[in-house]
Amino acid sequence: MELRDRLKSVPLLPGVYLYKNKDGKIIYVGKAKKLRNRMRSYFQSADSLHPKVRAMMARVEDFEYTVTSSEVEALILENNLIKSYQPRYNILLRDDKTYPYLKITAEAYPRICIVREKKDQESRYFGPFTDVGSLKETVRLLKGIFPLRSCTTFHERQRPCLNYDMGKCLAPCTGQVNQEDYQQMVDQLVTLLEGRAEGLLAQKQNEMQAAAANLEFEKAARLRDQVRAIQVLGEKQKVSFEQDYNLDLIGMIAGERENLILSFQLRGGNLTARDTFWMKSAIADDPAEMMGFFLKQHYDNHRDIPLEILVNMLPGEQELLEEWLSEKNGKKVHIKVPVRGDKHKLMNMLMENANLLWNERMEDENKVHQALLHLAEVLRMEALPERMECYDISHFAGEETVASMVVFSHGKADNKSYRRFKISRNQNDDFASMSETLERRFTEAKKQNPHFLPEPDLLVIDGGLGQVHAVKKVLDDMGVDIPVIGLAKKNELIFRPGVSEPIALNRRDEGLMILQRLRDEAHRFAIQYNRQRRGKKLTRSVLDQIEGIGDTRKKQLLKHFGSVSKIREASVEELCSAPGMNQRVARAVYLYFHPDEVEK
Repeated sequence: MELRDRLKSVPLLPGVYLYKNKDGKIIYVGKAKKLRNRMRSYFQSADSLHPKVRAMMARVEDFEYTVTSSEVEALILENNLIKSYQPRYNILLRDDKTYPYLKITAEAYPRICIVREKKDQESRYFGPFTDVGSLKETVRLLKGIFPLRSCTTFHERQRPCLNYDMGKCLAPCTGQVNQEDYQQMVDQLVTLLEGRAEGLLAQKQNEMQAAAANLEFEKAARLRDQVRAIQVLGEKQKVSFEQDYNLDLIGMIAGERENLILSFQLRGGNLTARDTFWMKSAIADDPAEMMGFFLKQHYDNHRDIPLEILVNMLPGEQELLEEWLSEKNGKKVHIKVPVRGDKHKLMNMLMENANLLWNERMEDENKVHQALLHLAEVLRMEALPERMECYDISHFAGEETVASMVVFSHGKADNKSYRRFKISRNQNDDFASMSETLERRFTEAKKQNPHFLPEPDLLVIDGGLGQVHAVKKVLDDMGVDIPVIGLAKKNELIFRPGVSEPIALNRRDEGLMILQRLRDEAHRFAIQYNRQRRGKKLTRSVLDQIEGIGDTRKKQLLKHFGSVSKIREASVEELCSAPGMNQRVARAVYLYFHPDEVEK
């Protein structure tokens, strides 16, 4: 399924998305209030994207996402993952300043402030936050609930400042509050910021009701605003804890053919990494055995083993695994299923993300299965085309002729099965090149070469009826009985051997789109190999021996004339017409290929 199609399954929920390149490396991390809408903005026309974004999207081959229960969680998780993975394009596309924190100073009468500084060992920090505007509003609300001092230097005064008269400070500078009572208020603030606001919220609600009963409406309104602020600020953040949790969370969803395993890594109270694994059910039938198999594989070469591994189901041989992990760690390691508290909530968040991934995969597989079933019916095939192969020929003016073999399994690219062929002799004859390619491919299959097995259920050729008949003849001569079709680019018509009337499917037909992706991938792979061969040839070209010809002129000459043989046949005037050439260098090239001629 193409990335644009996968976007339809992305939920309209807050979360973090990760873009990956062809090697699976994370190159960008972003957050969104609504994941699908934000991610869709990257898949616009290339002309409408910022140049840096356009360059990034040209390298994006896959994406993952993690949903969170609030936008605040998404902000924090985004920063944690950026710090952990240090994606290339986050450096290019965003300010390199770190996110701000909320700081409670380590003073006799602490202050609350916004900082970007490196953490000291005494003050309390909360965050990080990416939306500075929202953070400033948060501080304003906090100061309305907790009137802490705001002066940067503390010294005794004879009379309090204006903040005291406005109810924004308790004026410890004039002795209006003692240190013990002031610290009690600071402790209430810390309790709120840590998410343990139930008692404080109940206290404020009781005060608000009492003020209303006593007809103190202004006080009741002020307390009402405080209650609302506490409700907003007291929301538990499940992805960043003040407690220094160091643990791994691993959740598994077992299916008939595949199993999904999602792993979250928590270090220093922060969710720092996530990994997704798909494992074949054939490895083990029992889910507990599968979980045990995964843990052994995952931690075999894993140096960072936490003392606590939380799972959604206990593995087989739990005690033996714990003993093995403890030996690797040097301390006792426990494998548990969390049943209550913050860790249970974290596991619920992980499983919510796992279910989203699972549903997306199942929806995708069902969609592909229906498309292949429809394709089999249209082509009158006896079996489902689960493995399809497509071939393409590429050359440059008859030189460096190569062929590609691209494989799709269950409607998706099977990169490990791709093969490429260097045609034995340079030629501008696609029919002959295709014949050679197919003969070599199926000869290897008959030899039981594992690199060319299994054979395909359907063979696809880029071309019309003529190309299909030529390929069919090669297959018949070799005794290979495999259905073959041609897909012509112009009108996207499907041709079958022995049938003059082509099949015209709707352009939005899912089966046709799979065939198009297969053909285009074969074309891309062939051109890539051809360019690679030509690049190697450039490094050892005879043109390197001519004075005045460097890499730039060499490339321009080959691009202009198409081959060295055409350059050899060119006159001085024709050589001068090539980009970057002048009379002197053109004459040098001409005389190199015609040494017997006397310069006039």
